[in-house]
Amino acid sequence: MSSVSISGLVSGINVQSLITSLSAAYQQPITLLQNQQQSYQSTLSAWGSVQSSLSSLQSTVAGLQNVTQLNNRTVNLSNSSAVSGTASANAPLGTYSLSNIVLAQTQSIYSQDFASATNTAVGTGTLQIQVGSGSVTNIAIDSSNNSLNGIAAAINQSNSGVNAAVIFDGTGYRLTLTGNNTGAANAFTVSTSGATGSLGALSYSPSVSGGMTESQTARNASVSINGLAVTSATNTVSGAIPGVSLNLLQASGSTTLTVANDTSAFVTSVQSFVTAFNTTMGTLNQLTAFNPGSNGASGQSGPLIGNAGIQTLRTQLLNLISGQGVGTTPGSAYASLGAVGVSLAQDGTLVLDSGKLGSALQSNYNAVAGLFGQVGTATNANVQYVGAGNSTQPGTYAVNVTSGATQASVTASNPVASGGITSAETLVIGSGATSVSVQLASGSTIDAIVATVNATLSQQGLSNISAVNNNGSLQFQSADYGSAQNFTVVSTQPASAGSTGIGTTLLSAKGTDVVGAINGQVGTGAGQQLTVTGPGPALGLQVNISGQATGSLGSITVSQGLYQQMNAILTQALNTQSGFVSAATSGLNNTIKGINQQITQLQASAASQTALLQQQFNAMQTQVAQLQSVGQYLTAFFNPSNSSSSSSSSSTGG
Repeated sequence: MSSVSISGLVSGINVQSLITSLSAAYQQPITLLQNQQQSYQSTLSAWGSVQSSLSSLQSTVAGLQNVTQLNNRTVNLSNSSAVSGTASANAPLGTYSLSNIVLAQTQSIYSQDFASATNTAVGTGTLQIQVGSGSVTNIAIDSSNNSLNGIAAAINQSNSGVNAAVIFDGTGYRLTLTGNNTGAANAFTVSTSGATGSLGALSYSPSVSGGMTESQTARNASVSINGLAVTSATNTVSGAIPGVSLNLLQASGSTTLTVANDTSAFVTSVQSFVTAFNTTMGTLNQLTAFNPGSNGASGQSGPLIGNAGIQTLRTQLLNLISGQGVGTTPGSAYASLGAVGVSLAQDGTLVLDSGKLGSALQSNYNAVAGLFGQVGTATNANVQYVGAGNSTQPGTYAVNVTSGATQASVTASNPVASGGITSAETLVIGSGATSVSVQLASGSTIDAIVATVNATLSQQGLSNISAVNNNGSLQFQSADYGSAQNFTVVSTQPASAGSTGIGTTLLSAKGTDVVGAINGQVGTGAGQQLTVTGPGPALGLQVNISGQATGSLGSITVSQGLYQQMNAILTQALNTQSGFVSAATSGLNNTIKGINQQITQLQASAASQTALLQQQFNAMQTQVAQLQSVGQYLTAFFNPSNSSSSSSSSSTGG
């Protein structure tokens, strides 16, 4: 019988290669989905860039919200060696001539010569120092401190308002006293009580000779402003020019002072906006552009090319730049951004002419400010625009005041006698946790009382309360207005013709807040500031009401600038519930999530199919191995001669 062989059934079969090829076929739909997912991820990343860019622009444009607060003032001087100065934001623009400058000075006196500053005993007793009409400071001099150095140290430790020093003039030692503060009201006298030795020679009074000698008088500063003489106890002059503080530097000097708009902060804010706007437009242009290929290569499209939401947003932003400002006066020289130096380039970016913007601001600050932010203009001088809220709409609103704000105020029950108070008196003024005692010397006149009270209150931390001469009567009042202002005053002397008239009964003072409405909407007062809290288009509008006029106070017109309009557009675009950016990213995230689920399912199916193939091939290999074993048996069974020949050969060889 012919031989049988089945070993050829499995020859040349690479099981692992076959399984790998089949698995690769299972992976093809997965690879397609992964490519789609990568494309969606790129688009999602592009939307992330849009969101980041728009958010950054919105943050920057917020700097234009309160542009009226950038309306600072600068002081220009033709001779800065004579005067320096600063101006508040509300200082009126103008030019002033300053001349005939006299500098303030402190009083100085000096003693006779002494042989030694440490070893010579001057004398004992009590030194009595009085600055202006203030209380007398008593300084005890005894054997422990009766040298010149000891006396100087005792004076400096007494807080009397003067400073003592010992100087050597080349032949001897002299005690010098100098007032701590400039101004005629801070002139001082020195007297002695129970003096022994030469202590009495340390006294000083301008009307008495034989004591210390005056080397410099206490003097007020003065300056002529447009020909009007103005005085000040110090070299700082405030209030003479509204909102301007002057520092006099040079005696007999003169200068021309100009208060002008300081536009640098405004221009910087606009430049920041222009930069942010251009960055945003650059991002939008890049993501929606088509770049044609060169040398036969195909072009490449931006991931968001043709997106309707971005095209609409870009159109809205560009229209804001090129259109007329909301609330501006038609025909005005500054009714558009282009008129103040902000122009559009062909690619949709902005170009800023800083010089043109600065000139426009100098010409009409409020008109220009109204193009960029919310600005209010009142028809009544007692009404001043402060600010507006996010809910305030542009428009013209009537202002009506029921009652003006008041200061906390107390007035004595009777005027101070022309000859002054007849006995020493102590006033105690309290506000919050602070209490200040003011000692008044017998004979103090109303002007001296006012000066002493104000100096003491300032030194003791109650400078927000001041005393004034109200037709001969002593009056106390707070610097600010409103119900938050309150204080008390009481005296150690009963109210009478010979006293300040304050009396021994505690007097309380409390201010009141302004009460009124704007556009018929309820307003809430805080001092002189009235804020619209009632519902309506003027909600959030804030104005300052000065004076006590009531009834109709004209109207206030609120414009809507670039900030309000652009912020509204960007807020809508970035709204997490209804904005097109959020809708696009949400849709992409859902799509990517669905693809992930499909990929996971296909990967599980591919793994299962591959495992099944492996199992089937393993079973096949087992079966083939069994068939091969049977084949070998059959071959041996049907060819016994092969076995016998093998046995004979073995025997013969043996």
